[in-house]
Amino acid sequence: MSTRVPLERIPLTFPLAERMSRTVRAVAFWAAIVIPVGYPFLLYAGLDRTNALLFVGLLAANAVALAVGHDYHPSSSRDHGVPASSDVRNPSSTSNGGRADETDA
Repeated sequence: MSTRVPLERIPLTFPLAERMSRTVRAVAFWAAIVIPVGYPFLLYAGLDRTNALLFVGLLAANAVALAVGHDYHPSSSRDHGVPASSDVRNPSSTSNGGRADETDA
């Protein structure tokens, strides 16, 4: 006996690419916050050849994380990228003949 989840219960309102980009942005945002924790430890140990390379690598990783995650808003992550049922619009109920404005996105 198998248990099936009806398709209505699976949140498929966002395309896969949109969900993936939100996830990557979220990970980059939090990585940009956590990465600087390593700076004092590397500086305390001294910047010999290996530690200097690690330090520059951390700086580069932090710069990339800042660039990728700067558009992420933690307050919008409560719904995990899936809009509530009241946020999903019926295309026929929009005021401009079924087309949503670009500012509504």
